[in-house]
Amino acid sequence: MELKKAPPSIENFKQRISWAQLDKELIRKHLALCVEEDLGKSNNSSIWKNDITTTTCSISNSGFAKLVSREPLILCGIQLIPYILSCFGTSRIEFSSNFEDGDIVGDKDSILSLEGPINEILLIERCLLNFIQKLSGIATATNRYVKLIEEFGVSLLDTRKTTPGIRLLEKYATACGGGYNHRIGLYDRILIKDNHLESASANNGQKLKDFLKRIVYETLPKKIVQVELDSLSQLGPALESGVDAILLDNFEPAEIKTAVEMNNNQVVLEVSGGITESTIEKFAEAKPHFISSGAPIHSSRWVDLGLDLN
Repeated sequence: MELKKAPPSIENFKQRISWAQLDKELIRKHLALCVEEDLGKSNNSSIWKNDITTTTCSISNSGFAKLVSREPLILCGIQLIPYILSCFGTSRIEFSSNFEDGDIVGDKDSILSLEGPINEILLIERCLLNFIQKLSGIATATNRYVKLIEEFGVSLLDTRKTTPGIRLLEKYATACGGGYNHRIGLYDRILIKDNHLESASANNGQKLKDFLKRIVYETLPKKIVQVELDSLSQLGPALESGVDAILLDNFEPAEIKTAVEMNNNQVVLEVSGGITESTIEKFAEAKPHFISSGAPIHSSRWVDLGLDLN
């Protein structure tokens, strides 16, 4: 069988969130909660005084601090620093860095430097580290996954299995690591899952085909329509329905290979379901268009960084 060209809708799946696309007001709101977590609720204009340890130690001089890597990593979180400084009211701190989000950082590299009142540097230390360590951990893990499957011509997608409140930041970290972003929420792409099919009594055969066909032709304005399948018996009706993409959930590698052959590039094929760093290659060997995994976000390890005062 002659392999058809990749389906046109494949480019719609190759989206990466940029920093410019992030909702900065949402970021500020989240950082305001971070300030409250560390410093409590206070009307004190000198909010740094709520750091009772630093205040008790009578630390008021100025100095320098460097953020140093303790392992190789993919960096993410540098763009957040001006927002952290602003939300904590530590605008007297100046920072500089020769790195950008998405850059490769080596072990013991100096990532950035901070200069200003030491009491203010100590005020933001934990918040700054938390974000950069977490987001860089996601970017680093994502990059490992991407490297494992790129030789097969397969791309990595993230999922909505994210930390409540910071989904966009975690998806941004995925993009920094070289992965692609799946749908952001329930509003930007139609993904018909098993519970939708069960509720509509349209699990297979003609009922499945007719149900999907109606959604495809009634969707205005036009959105990507994807359906999740859990058996090969559903694939034929789904392919005949006109959907843009099919998600194969919890399929074995041999079943995926069969599905890829049946599809012959008619629609975008995505594979998902319990895929981890140790198993992803055997799924990639079947050569679907995409593999999606929530693990780089929900199971990644924070990278090891240190903020050292000079």
